[in-house]
Amino acid sequence: MQPQWCRVLVILSTVLITVTANNTLQGGGMRLSRNLIPRHYTLRLLPHVLDESENAIIDGFVQIDVRCTKSTRQIVLNADDVRVNLESIKVYDRASRERFSVENITQDVDNQFVILHLRRKTLIKGANYVIAMNFISQLNSQEKSRGFYRLKYTEAGQPSVMALTQMEPVDARKVFPCFDEPNMKADFTIIVGRPANMISVSNMPLYKSSPVEEKPGYEWDFFHRSFSMSTYLVSIAILDGPSWLSLSDGNVKLRLWARPSLLNQTRYFLKVARKMLDFYQSYLALDFPLPKQDLIAVPNIETAMENWGLMIFGEQFLTYENGITSSDKVEFNTLAMAHETAHQWFGNLVTLDWWAELWLNEGLATFLSYVAVDQVFPEYKMEETFVLNEMQKVMQDDASLTSHPISQQVNQPEEIISVFDAISYKKGASILRMLNEFLGHKTFKQGLTRYLKKLEYGNAVQDDLWAAFTRQAAINKVKLPYDIKFIMQTWTHNVGYPVVTIARNYSARTATASQSRFLVYPGKNFSQDENDLWVIPLTFITPLSKETKLRWLPPSSRAENMTDLNVDADQWLISNVNRSGFYRVNYDERNWNLIWAQLLHDPKQIPTISRAELIDDAFHLARADLLPYRTALNLANYLRKETEYLPWRSAFDVFQYIDAMLTRMPSTYEAFKQFIVGILAPLYEQLTVIGQTDGDDLTTLRLLSEATKWACRWDQKDCVEMALVVYREWMARPNDPEVIVPADLKRVITCTAVRHLNWTEWQFAWTKFQESNIQTEKSDLLNGMACTTNTSLLSTMLDWTLSSSNEENIYFHGVIKSIASESLVGRDLAFNFLKSHWGALKQRYNGRPDSALEGVTSSFNNLSDLEKLESFQSENGEEDLISYLNGITEANVLWMAKHYQSIDEWLHQLLV
Repeated sequence: MQPQWCRVLVILSTVLITVTANNTLQGGGMRLSRNLIPRHYTLRLLPHVLDESENAIIDGFVQIDVRCTKSTRQIVLNADDVRVNLESIKVYDRASRERFSVENITQDVDNQFVILHLRRKTLIKGANYVIAMNFISQLNSQEKSRGFYRLKYTEAGQPSVMALTQMEPVDARKVFPCFDEPNMKADFTIIVGRPANMISVSNMPLYKSSPVEEKPGYEWDFFHRSFSMSTYLVSIAILDGPSWLSLSDGNVKLRLWARPSLLNQTRYFLKVARKMLDFYQSYLALDFPLPKQDLIAVPNIETAMENWGLMIFGEQFLTYENGITSSDKVEFNTLAMAHETAHQWFGNLVTLDWWAELWLNEGLATFLSYVAVDQVFPEYKMEETFVLNEMQKVMQDDASLTSHPISQQVNQPEEIISVFDAISYKKGASILRMLNEFLGHKTFKQGLTRYLKKLEYGNAVQDDLWAAFTRQAAINKVKLPYDIKFIMQTWTHNVGYPVVTIARNYSARTATASQSRFLVYPGKNFSQDENDLWVIPLTFITPLSKETKLRWLPPSSRAENMTDLNVDADQWLISNVNRSGFYRVNYDERNWNLIWAQLLHDPKQIPTISRAELIDDAFHLARADLLPYRTALNLANYLRKETEYLPWRSAFDVFQYIDAMLTRMPSTYEAFKQFIVGILAPLYEQLTVIGQTDGDDLTTLRLLSEATKWACRWDQKDCVEMALVVYREWMARPNDPEVIVPADLKRVITCTAVRHLNWTEWQFAWTKFQESNIQTEKSDLLNGMACTTNTSLLSTMLDWTLSSSNEENIYFHGVIKSIASESLVGRDLAFNFLKSHWGALKQRYNGRPDSALEGVTSSFNNLSDLEKLESFQSENGEEDLISYLNGITEANVLWMAKHYQSIDEWLHQLLV
């Protein structure tokens, strides 16, 4: 598609410039030509941090040293809402100092280009040039937290302000004219102007400061020259006050910056940061190249960013308070630290060539974060957690027709944002875990080091990664039936993933394994593409052979025969051992029954991860109409003997969907709850009594938390009674540490009390929320308060998301999601609230209302719900979003038509 050019007038500083169409750009579309390659930036920024107006600006100057690779009379830079002063532009030859005049400037708004047109002269291939200019850009508000933005918060009851950058993926161009593509790396010398009573931090260490002569009360901070890096990693923060902690016992100085009131709470994660940095340096056999690493705890943001030498985290990622922060939050935050630290090598040192292969940054960082935490904190059992949090979650997303390949083309700036999704992060990580398993951990690790050392300070495409592993496999004499690139491209280029169906011939002791794309809801017009085949590492175990065997399913045919399985007719066979491969497995009915019999007799004869996988696969195969629901439900009966966290979490995850589908069917829903409470009872009875968890290990705490959550949700009598007792004791002595609700149970205890009691209990939680300065605790309390069925209180919470201060914006999505998921009345109120206030919410929360609406409507499952979506679109537009939500709802409607009756019959037969 050709870009739509428009003729507009813009004011560039004090000069009126006519912006005209220009059809002579090279490179095409949104991509810059490679006529000029940047080598070094001198970037000077003076953000007007203390300007109270909504239109605060940044005064800027940039000088870019470039090398000309193809003669040209145009200088094309990325710029978005940046005003360049034409009269200030200087272009000259680095060697001869010959000057070049700029005749005029044009702008391509769609592709975010600013084009400098030279008068008569041409930049010559092979020569080096300097481009310099003054400009003005926007200091954005927190609502537009891209580029360089200002954030307001309260500290010790006093209003305060800070400013920081968020350049990834394509927002450096909002701050300064630049070559804003990841493979156009350069060194940076950064100079920052800031109020004299504030401090600034950047990618590199500070080496001097001096007054800003033209702006009294401001000072310039000069930072050391950086190593070569992409523009999206340029980072600056201007902070109010010098509160910081530091660790410098290693070869890299670590500092953590936080508000004074939270400084002590950050000590734990500063130590975690040191351990992660040390781990990666050892694991990768490659030192962190920068002299320092800063971490900033930023109030009121929900994300983390891996800027080189200056990582930015929302405060909730870096704070820990013993007895207040739950173990799952500590684990999550430890993973976040490991993830952002991994990026210092995978993303910063070696960077993706273009955003189409974002997974090279994010998939690697996601997988390696689990490797790091598993090594540093083995008690977390990260291999199990990976299967739950990453693999099984993304297998749900990737099982729809709307999914996309890991590697995909992006042609517009807004399309780049869309690839920051679960496919890039979680699926990318999952196929790397699969590669790690069949290649061998030692070869995988050495291959990563080879990849980094060959490409350090440069850029990579996925072929570079495959080449490094191929070479290392050859050195280590790892034998594979296919080339690594050939194997892995079937996983990065194909959409979705396969289901492997194993049909056994019991008398011949053989089996046939066939593959096809797995889809939860194929739709009426879906037909299997003959090219949609994968190279599948098919592992399996039997009772006679507990050692994992590996066979390969080729992409040349849909079915392969497996002989000499060495398994008797009365013995089970299990494939994809420990979910090492990114695929599901279905079996013939007899083999499912043999597996069920083993689980009922002695579940520990099957590996823990495989038990979790069997539950997850069985219920998703049933949902896709590839397995009768009675088989999946029969299998779940074995859980009465299960004592491990992982299989139970898998079960709770799949039960949650059925729970949502049956909520409006009172008789069936009651039978479903009785079934779950029945199989949960033996586990719940043996777990630690609520409030006595101090000595428990992490696995027990996880299991206790999950079991309590679902037992109370499904009205298990003992759970509800105990929760109410604990909550009332807390209300009676709100500041007595001996009766404070354990951190891992605070959300479920609050939820149960608020749901079964009323106003007073809700008001107590609200008071505790206002008193707390720990974001994780505040989040738990809000989510618990959302369990009330009092429509007045729910409406109060919803209205609060519009009336609350900017400091409380981070709770928006959690409040909406919790209200919608805890009750039907809450779901309807949340939907109507979003529908009525859509415009205001979109303006205040940017794109977050989209995901909130998706969460609210995820359980829609009848024709009336489809009409609600149609009404929403007629009032608010959002055609693409509503079309996507319609697809989900239609799939749920179909599920009800296909499966409700059989589940209802199975449940009621159970009660007879």
